[in-house]
Amino acid sequence: MSRSLDRIVIINDRSLALGGSASLSLLSARLFLERGIPVTYISGDEGADSPLATDVEMIGLGWRQLLDRPLLNRGATGLYNRAAEDMVSAFIHARDTPGTAYHLHSWHQILSPAVFRALRPVEDRLVISTHDFSLVCPNGGYQNYQRGEVCGLTPLSGPCLATHCDKRSYADKAWRVARMLILRQMMEMRRTRALIATIHPAMHSWLARGGIEPSRLRAVRNPVTPFLDQRVEAEKNSDLFFIGRVESEKGVDLALEAARLAGRRMRVIGDGAMCPPLKAKFPDSVWEGWRTHSDIARLIGAARALIMPSRLPEPFGLVALEAMQCGVPLVAFGDAFVAREAAELGAALIAAEKTAVSLGAALGLLKSDAAVRQLSECAYARAGALSHTPQGWRDALIALYQEQIAKPGAEA
Repeated sequence: MSRSLDRIVIINDRSLALGGSASLSLLSARLFLERGIPVTYISGDEGADSPLATDVEMIGLGWRQLLDRPLLNRGATGLYNRAAEDMVSAFIHARDTPGTAYHLHSWHQILSPAVFRALRPVEDRLVISTHDFSLVCPNGGYQNYQRGEVCGLTPLSGPCLATHCDKRSYADKAWRVARMLILRQMMEMRRTRALIATIHPAMHSWLARGGIEPSRLRAVRNPVTPFLDQRVEAEKNSDLFFIGRVESEKGVDLALEAARLAGRRMRVIGDGAMCPPLKAKFPDSVWEGWRTHSDIARLIGAARALIMPSRLPEPFGLVALEAMQCGVPLVAFGDAFVAREAAELGAALIAAEKTAVSLGAALGLLKSDAAVRQLSECAYARAGALSHTPQGWRDALIALYQEQIAKPGAEA
């Protein structure tokens, strides 16, 4: 007998829009309410300060994220937060019904692998979002940060354990490995009954390499709202744009050097640890700082192209799609999943190698106004196929929940 979806329980480290997973989980809650579906939002932080607090049932643990806690408290509770397990378990024990679906977003900063143990009784009705590769890879990115290379090793294999790939130290790598081993004890991803919601189908082979059963993977592309409704006439512009965190893994230094080689000015929207040295090295660039979506809408009309030069495999690239869907061409590396698709649509250029010289050569193709106009028109007309609208995304998530609660054995 089929069951109706009578409540969605969203679980996330934070209840404020301070990152991608939090922003998406909050957006989903608002969209579910529009469909008349009751929502409970369980977070690791306070919860009461959330913009949803007046409309959604909020349950908060009241903890701060790892780096904001005392040093001696981080290690143990980051590996296993017993309080988070108790909070989620208490809700399930008191409130669960056969028509309740559960959606776990981010768990790394507060909730820890303990939340997976709490969710085991409702695993048949659980959807787990993976915005990166943290369900299988200790550092979450299939990236060797020490070498600046994409990692081709099998996670937790002998060669993986022997490799120092962490941003900081091998001790940090060991801690991340321990957390991954605890996660596997709490919920074995090779045999999970949960559905794993990815943000791009190209992620599936990477997750399968880490042991997730491919039949449990479902691609649900993120929702995108373009910066502008009309096409940016990129062929009339000169400036190149970078939007994102100014950190080494995002490759903004490569973009700045490539722009210099191409003889174009770079405008950087974002902030991060690399800002001070890069501002000194590239004084002719324009540093806009962090900007809201509406702020960027006012700036992006001056863009000839957007550069997305990430050193990591880029599973989605939200700002790239927000820009392309208003006609701004994309220049990126080939392991950015969306960039490869956009290039096939005629909306993007791919640099042959992960170097500033190769990126600069790709930027050289933007000299022709006619070529830029063609890229821009293709981006504006076709890039919408690479993402969901907010309403389409909501409906795709609801379809996953209904798939879970409708199958045999989905009762608690």
